[in-house]
Amino acid sequence: MLTSVQEPAIEACKLRLNCESQQVRTFLTKFMDSPDAETFTSNVDGAPGFCVYDSRSPVEGLQTLGFEGAEQLKTLYRNIRCPRYQDEEVHKANTCFEDGDLLIIQARQNLPHSGGSTMLGKLRLALHKAAVAEGLIQPDTDHHYLWITEFPMFTLDNDTDPGQGGTAGFSATHHPFTAPRTAEDVDLLLTDPLKAKADHYDLVVNGVELGGGSRRIHNAEMQKFVMRDIIKVCELNPVSIYHLLNILDE
Repeated sequence: MLTSVQEPAIEACKLRLNCESQQVRTFLTKFMDSPDAETFTSNVDGAPGFCVYDSRSPVEGLQTLGFEGAEQLKTLYRNIRCPRYQDEEVHKANTCFEDGDLLIIQARQNLPHSGGSTMLGKLRLALHKAAVAEGLIQPDTDHHYLWITEFPMFTLDNDTDPGQGGTAGFSATHHPFTAPRTAEDVDLLLTDPLKAKADHYDLVVNGVELGGGSRRIHNAEMQKFVMRDIIKVCELNPVSIYHLLNILDE
């Protein structure tokens, strides 16, 4: 049992270390016994599960998944399409299993409109950092650039983000002045605003956000509509946004 969460999302990722299967098990035991692992072992969604691929072991080291589960997993990896930015050699390594490959499995709540870092993502980064420190993975000195686009225009209110103080139960993901991405997204504001995408983008290099921006709403009536009718800010503060609406009206 990975989790006590009802109907969870189950996610997995694979790391390839430069060592034999037994060395991977030793490394994993050392990591999970360290203070760095406490966050993951005490995760409210359940502790992670691990498999070390070993062609000499029963079910090739994937016995935790059962024979059918192991075959389905390997088929799933084999059928992963190669992204445009990835070369064939890297894609091949990512989609096949070799002795010593470490499979990490983590459950989480399957919540709609959720985002941000996952526990599996944090664990993957922590294990990679520890493996590099042990000399089991060679550090990647290349720069990998990625544009993140098509952000949802709105995000459900939570205990972390301040929001805009409206009563709709959700707030602007970036800020309330971000324009809808397309004409279809404008239409969604009337029918299903949580499905609307914003014209908002981030530039990420090696997993680190370097910058971002957005196209602003340039129509006063649209801006008022988003604030009052979508986010449902009851009283627009005339001092704080009057200058913006005044300029948009001109």
